[in-house]
Amino acid sequence: MSTTSFVCRPLSLAFGAVLALVAHGGETAVAQEYTWRIQSNLNEGDPGQVALREGFADTASRMSGGRMAFEVYPVGALYPVADGLEAVGAGVTEMALLTGGYYSGKVGPIAILETGVPGSLRTPVERYNFFYRQGFLELAREAYAPFGVYYLGPQLSSSWDLMSKTPITSAEDFDGLKVRAFGIEADWFAAMGASPVFMGGGEIYTALATGVIDAARWSSPAGNFNSSFHEVAKYYVQPSAMPVPNNFFAVNQAAWEGLPDDLKAILEEAAIRSSLEYLAIAIERDAKALEEMKAAGVEVVTIPDDVWVEMEGEARSLWQAYAEEGDLPRRGVEMLNAFLADLGRAE
Repeated sequence: MSTTSFVCRPLSLAFGAVLALVAHGGETAVAQEYTWRIQSNLNEGDPGQVALREGFADTASRMSGGRMAFEVYPVGALYPVADGLEAVGAGVTEMALLTGGYYSGKVGPIAILETGVPGSLRTPVERYNFFYRQGFLELAREAYAPFGVYYLGPQLSSSWDLMSKTPITSAEDFDGLKVRAFGIEADWFAAMGASPVFMGGGEIYTALATGVIDAARWSSPAGNFNSSFHEVAKYYVQPSAMPVPNNFFAVNQAAWEGLPDDLKAILEEAAIRSSLEYLAIAIERDAKALEEMKAAGVEVVTIPDDVWVEMEGEARSLWQAYAEEGDLPRRGVEMLNAFLADLGRAE
């Protein structure tokens, strides 16, 4: 498959095409149809993958009157998840659902702030306001533009939790642990003596089963249960390491620029709808999934409040330091600190 950048692939205008009949000097304009491919970074059945299909793709297709259609692929179906940023920028697919923290080595620490950082925001509504009312969305778009990627919007999600093969109830329990993590989490866990390992979601089960890793932070209870991690990791760690994270909708810049304004607006609204679907699905499924994991022998272990506060302080010191690493992360840290101050949680 060529990786040459392209705008989109118009479908042939045949029977069943949507026709926009607009009279201009006797001429008839025909509305163009588009079929876009989206590769996700999630497994089939994961709440976020369901929300991608139903909340985003189906919504956008319906709102556009069928002028937009989507082929949705799970993680790794068309290219490795680690290549997602370059693949979208080059037009291998018109879209992808990506996790910004995967690409912090290329985009910089602004990508970690975009994904979400421990010791900061606490609820999905706070996260929504940070993007859409505090202006972080525009900062994220500025960060990804040099890679040929239009940052359409976040896919806000429920918590991304840690499951382990051994109980974790203190910072000391991370010492020597091989943990699937990336971005600030990797630095955070490493500061407590762990050995972070990066891998895509499709590799986690086997890595846990074979001892390549001892623990993994992946998804909420529903996502973790769907991935069968309870079969190979019997401890569910609370509080959540990532209480309000997000993936994001990456769009090939040329494909985005080739859309008419009404379809752009539809995609922006569908991205928000996908977040709501993700959260709604998670609320519905998480409690049930956790109970089913308990029935299968999983034990919920809790890090005490006073210990957790100290651990969060270590995490805050890490993301505060991003302000020294360039203009974009500085602006991101300042924006987050200002929002926390508005919420009454400034340090």
